[in-house]
Amino acid sequence: MYFTTPMTTAQVVEHLGYPTRQCLERWLAMDSRYAGHMAKPIIPLETRRRAVELVLGGMQQKQAAKQLGAGVGAVHGWVRAYRKGGMAALQPKNRNAAQGNKPADSR
Repeated sequence: MYFTTPMTTAQVVEHLGYPTRQCLERWLAMDSRYAGHMAKPIIPLETRRRAVELVLGGMQQKQAAKQLGAGVGAVHGWVRAYRKGGMAALQPKNRNAAQGNKPADSR
């Protein structure tokens, strides 16, 4: 399902009800057809900003993550970073972030 739809691993797990996202990612990484091709997606600054707004507005981190298709841990980290360093702290740290919409192989 992960490779035949545009769903993220978190969305596949939500849809199927199993396994955990981490387990699914381990399974995918062990598949020789796809091993080494899975790069973590770069979450756009706008999505990070929106997650922080939702949480600071009173939404639970889990709900914000689900609404935006992000992981709860990522949302938690963005909120923590924002509280520590403001909007500048939400900037992607990946040096290839400006190329986020290009496939990993062409970076």
